[in-house]
Amino acid sequence: MLITDKFIFLHLPRAGGTFVYDVVRKFFPSAREIGYHFPRELLPAEYSHLPILGVIRNPWEFYVSWYEHVRPRNTASIMFSWLSDNGTLDFIGTTRNALNLGTDNERLDVLIERLPEHVDYSRRNIPNITKDSMRKVRGTGVGYYTFRFNQLFGNADDVFFCRLDSLRQDLVAFFDGIGVATGELRDYVLRLDKQNTSEYTHASDYYTADLAELVRIQDRQLVERFGFTFDGHASENTCNAAA
Repeated sequence: MLITDKFIFLHLPRAGGTFVYDVVRKFFPSAREIGYHFPRELLPAEYSHLPILGVIRNPWEFYVSWYEHVRPRNTASIMFSWLSDNGTLDFIGTTRNALNLGTDNERLDVLIERLPEHVDYSRRNIPNITKDSMRKVRGTGVGYYTFRFNQLFGNADDVFFCRLDSLRQDLVAFFDGIGVATGELRDYVLRLDKQNTSEYTHASDYYTADLAELVRIQDRQLVERFGFTFDGHASENTCNAAA
């Protein structure tokens, strides 16, 4: 989470956060990080009046980006290890487990036992999901992406969301809306190179028809709210996403 004197940015994993961090730190000297992937429920009360910025991406593309980002780097992480059966499952098997996060109580109990009671959000590359937050997913039927969205944003009705496939334009619209956009800021946002990119083929190449449908069902809260579709083609922004 980045806090400035004008707004707050909540960083949803694999959804353009590195790009936004770069912009905010360059143009807002008051910006400070109070926790990486810090959830809104922990926001200090003195900042609760500030507008909140977030970035959302297509769920089908999220799972590809997440898998390709974590698999080469940290398959031993608590969450990925549990989802991938200690790295033995491919994208289809791992993502199926992620989508069925809260449907197998016995298996979920194993994950909860491995997770920490508390998280030090000042540290990065750590399991930033607690036992208590994971207990809340039991019986909800939501996929991993929807779980992370709800965990981070809570009641997100008042959050301004940029879509990753139109991130630059939406970010400028947010800055215009709160009265902080300048010509220099607009130019920088629209020209800045992508950050923390991952190269892979179209998201559609990773999915079977059944798995694609499971995303639509388990992440329907986000699919319906933001009008996402699985069209077989990833946009330029979403195929090479910032983290």
